[in-house]
Amino acid sequence: MTDARITQLVEQAFAYRGYVTVQRHDGSTLVGFVYHRDGAHIEMFDERAAHRLTIGLHDISDIVLDGDDAAATAHERWERRRGALESRTTSAWGEWEARPTLILVALPIELRGIASLLGEDHVIARAIGVGGSAAHVVAETRPRLVVSCGFAGALKGSLSAGDLLLGSSVQDESGDAIAAPESVLRVAREALTHLRVVEGELLCSTRIAATRDAKRALARPGRLAVDLESWPAARAAERSGLPWLALRVVIDPLELDLPTFAGETRTGYVAPALRHMLTGPRAMLELARFGIRTSVALHSLRRAMERLIPALGRLETEELHP
Repeated sequence: MTDARITQLVEQAFAYRGYVTVQRHDGSTLVGFVYHRDGAHIEMFDERAAHRLTIGLHDISDIVLDGDDAAATAHERWERRRGALESRTTSAWGEWEARPTLILVALPIELRGIASLLGEDHVIARAIGVGGSAAHVVAETRPRLVVSCGFAGALKGSLSAGDLLLGSSVQDESGDAIAAPESVLRVAREALTHLRVVEGELLCSTRIAATRDAKRALARPGRLAVDLESWPAARAAERSGLPWLALRVVIDPLELDLPTFAGETRTGYVAPALRHMLTGPRAMLELARFGIRTSVALHSLRRAMERLIPALGRLETEELHP
């Protein structure tokens, strides 16, 4: 039977918006962000945002909430200000206009695809790894708006490589869902007019859906695609009281399998791709086709972000928080 004290600590850690230290009975410790829990386990990102960890409650001896809870800090700042006259554009984070728009991607190749667009003031982008934790980056940068963008696998047969997907909501594997703020969606729709954009639900998985069978198993009416990053980004933003947006681009249609090397989460894909290519002519052709789809997806994402970044930058505080 799980210790009631541990159960209570798990609930506190799950509600917390910073990093925690989990101490185990074997004497080891793990530092990270708890993003899910059930009656038997917790799931967390490690502090480097490189791995997802599952820990049984029976293995836990203590949990220490020792990270920076950015949202709590913002609330305390707001409490101190109550009763004072301030501009409508002053936020609990500080001067709202000084806060950046934070763009989160998973892979360096996605970051390079939009790097030339980041010369604008108050726009920053971070590559946090496949399935990486957004919570630490959000707490560190204290943005005005969080945008998750990058590749996704299609869950609808009508979607092709390069199609843009605007997330009206994101859902995790447990069925929990977060709806995107309508004020931000409205601006995104207007900015992306005349581009091929489909709006609907995005599913966030803890593993890459690399085959057509895996994607078919995840398909549901109204669900557009699957990725690994939209849910952590939306959850981190929501916990910090920030608006967010998820914009994905299809890299693999529903009926296509990813190359085997792309079906695993890695820190880099160049060496695995080269090894895959050397396995034979069929692999070389598969890699060439994958490269074409990647180029198409990156071009589409760049075109969208060229329009979206300036439009989001013009949003006023009252528009982000209607």
